Amino acid sequence: MKALEAVVEILKLEGVELLFGYPMNNLIEAAAVGGIRPIIARTEKSLINMADGYSRATNGRKIGVITVQAGPGIENAFGGIAQAFADGTPLLVLPGGGEMSKHGLGGEFDPLPSFRHITKWSARIPSPDRVPVMVRHAFAQLRSGRPGPVMLELPRDVAAIDLSGPLNYTPPAFVRSGGDPEPVRDAARLLIGANRPVIHVGHGVLWSEATGELRELAELLDAPVVTTIAGKSAFPETHRLSAGAGGLSIAHAAAWALRDCDVVFGIGCSFAQGSFSPPIPPGKTVIHATNEPADLDRHVEADLAIVGDARIVLRQLIEAVHALLSSGHVRASRDAFHSAIEEARQKGVADRHDQNTASTLPINPYRVISEVMRAVNPDETIVTHDSGNPRDQLLPNWVSTSPRGYLGWGKSTQLGTGLGIIMGAKLAHPEKLCINFMGDLAFGTAAIELETAVRERIGTLTVLLNNSVMGGYTAYMPTASSTYRSNRLSGDYTAVARGLGAHAERVEQPGDLAGAIARAIQATLGGRPALIEAITKEEPVFLRARDAVLGASH
Repeated sequence: MKALEAVVEILKLEGVELLFGYPMNNLIEAAAVGGIRPIIARTEKSLINMADGYSRATNGRKIGVITVQAGPGIENAFGGIAQAFADGTPLLVLPGGGEMSKHGLGGEFDPLPSFRHITKWSARIPSPDRVPVMVRHAFAQLRSGRPGPVMLELPRDVAAIDLSGPLNYTPPAFVRSGGDPEPVRDAARLLIGANRPVIHVGHGVLWSEATGELRELAELLDAPVVTTIAGKSAFPETHRLSAGAGGLSIAHAAAWALRDCDVVFGIGCSFAQGSFSPPIPPGKTVIHATNEPADLDRHVEADLAIVGDARIVLRQLIEAVHALLSSGHVRASRDAFHSAIEEARQKGVADRHDQNTASTLPINPYRVISEVMRAVNPDETIVTHDSGNPRDQLLPNWVSTSPRGYLGWGKSTQLGTGLGIIMGAKLAHPEKLCINFMGDLAFGTAAIELETAVRERIGTLTVLLNNSVMGGYTAYMPTASSTYRSNRLSGDYTAVARGLGAHAERVEQPGDLAGAIARAIQATLGGRPALIEAITKEEPVFLRARDAVLGASH
């Protein structure tokens, strides 16, 4: 058995059903011969985004496996892999490589030095007999600790050489560990005694499939729950304890909860304090539970730290809280805190009402979001956003009800990522209605992948908010915009989508949205991608998290 064939056999033993590929790489043909379906995209970046969405939508139960050609293929893949690394998505990247016998002589791109910065582990397979050992280690990395991409380069000469004996391979297990019992007990005491505790939820709760435990703990503590962009959907936003999500924008209730709380319990999060993460005000008691020790005290100083898998730690906390309550500890009343959060929530509803129902022209983008929400069953829908205003408009307003019903991303914010992510999600869950919202700037970076969706029968719905402007950028280039129209865009994107084979409609009147949405959804049921191009006004109006939580003078 040749090394290339051994890789395919291992992928089959690992349950891999799809290979996200871009020619030329001999692994594509070998996988097809072995019964693994190749998905061929039009650009390497979108290919990675598709694999990213596939892994996210399955919580890593199915790993997005990628292959591209040596040199330009892996060079073009850098952005997509960087996006996955930033958000912690497990991917197995198997690029082709130059001949091992000529390694170090120059003349061909060596990806390892560069990709070590955006992968959990990057290596080159030096000989056929190392294939099972190194691929097994790659899958072990994908199934332990903080998720992230892993890269294994297979040199072309090594790929064509036989193993010295039969292939011997056993898939590694998922490895998860609990937290140290002492800080878990201390955390339980703090949370019971707090007057205004908040549970701050990150992506790790989704990867750990811990929504049930999160809900049980929140109800036991009577504590409101705030999620990050990536953590959104880990807790049902129809639940009375949901305060919503925060990133650059934030739900009114989430802003109030973070501003007024006395204890913040972060679970499955990094507490990163960048532009696209909800800020943690100073003066709060912070409990930080994460499976990544490197995140501790990096961004926010923790009063208590717990290292462990989110689901196991949550179960430990539930048991510790029960034990303390049974021994006579009394949970502080949170009635006043909940009343204040509910008041903030109702203010948010009132503030959004006019936008959600606006009949003005061009169409208000919030009206588009509202119309789509009314047309779908959130329990049977997966939605994602793109970079820029569509992300910030959608995050606090879309009501997520089930895990992975919302695929949030944003520690890297590459335009056009959302289209690939939702295509990958649809491949993972063909029974779901899969929708992405994007602006015209983002659409221009990825639109060609509608042809991929048509060819591969990936029936997604793209809602394009077309305001013919680079939303939010004008303030950063006022002279360029006013003198040279550098912020302006144009194009008939409905015609582009139709030309690529998708169902497409252009909507200029708000009253026409409902009918167009219904027809687009119907088209997706037959495996045909659909696009709704809504002609909208520029509306960079949303509650900004840092202002709302920290104050405008921060």
